[in-house]
Amino acid sequence: MEGLDLAVVTIPDRSVTAEIHQLIDRVTASTGHAALSEHKRAELARAADGTAEPTGARPLFVGVVGRVGTPNGQQGRGGLVAYAELLASSDSGEFAIELAVDPKMGGRGVGGRGVRDALLQAVVDEVLHLGGGVVRLWSAHASPSDDALASAHGFRVERNLIQMRCPLPASRGTGRSASDPPVPIRPFRPGLDEPAWLATNNRAFARHPEQGHWDMRRLLEREQEPWFDPNGFLLLEESGRIAGSCWTKIHPDADPPMGEIYVIGVDPAFHGRGWGRALTLAGLDWLAAAGMAVGMLYVDAENVPAVSMYHSIGFADDHVDRAYVGRFDPS
Repeated sequence: MEGLDLAVVTIPDRSVTAEIHQLIDRVTASTGHAALSEHKRAELARAADGTAEPTGARPLFVGVVGRVGTPNGQQGRGGLVAYAELLASSDSGEFAIELAVDPKMGGRGVGGRGVRDALLQAVVDEVLHLGGGVVRLWSAHASPSDDALASAHGFRVERNLIQMRCPLPASRGTGRSASDPPVPIRPFRPGLDEPAWLATNNRAFARHPEQGHWDMRRLLEREQEPWFDPNGFLLLEESGRIAGSCWTKIHPDADPPMGEIYVIGVDPAFHGRGWGRALTLAGLDWLAAAGMAVGMLYVDAENVPAVSMYHSIGFADDHVDRAYVGRFDPS
């Protein structure tokens, strides 16, 4: 696209990282939702620190930055208006992409579409340069223009992730009944519970592309986040082992402020006891006691039992985040 200069960065310096964060903040303020997922933000920070680990011969992190107003093609002179982050999974070697384009470039309208086209093509070209592979493109609050963009670049819809919301406190009128089993829960203990929780989580999400295969590094990074509160990380124990958990997260800056069921899972060995529902309600109770009036969670649209259970509690669909997938190999 004329007037747009794109550059690949694998270890962004502080000034570029600051520009990226400023862009992300502008896009977030304009759209009303996060322009870059928590995991992508964490990997951007690791890349800037030089601690992003390689995946075989390939970098784990690749960023593509787009600038306008750069005279004579000189890098670093124009304003940063676009950013794409490409991550390679250390487990599968597959790639994941997210895009952010400055709202002044037209957002998702005609002007922004040209920037997004060029940005996405640049990332696909980088995947080919790295040897190719399976790529997932994520779009928050997915729209028909996102579908069209993805399709034009060889992606197809793979998953729909529903964000659900419910009023708090959850009451009997929103699905709680006298038959809901009590659950023996306690708060997470940092420094003690990590190995047992990781084992349970990875069994519960063995086939999940994002939540499965967590390691100690990722968990400890989350514990360092300013939002982390071990008192809102509820563990359910049975026979001396962690059978399930409900990890909550408060979003005080959201409009309205919300409490999220961040990660909830039950070890497959304990399925069929109604503990998924009981843990959800326990998490919602904790969030209500913390002053939240709105509860929120994400669930795969294809997980029909979970979707039905959440609806029965009082959750309603708010919007859909969408994953597109494509395979790109050098010719």
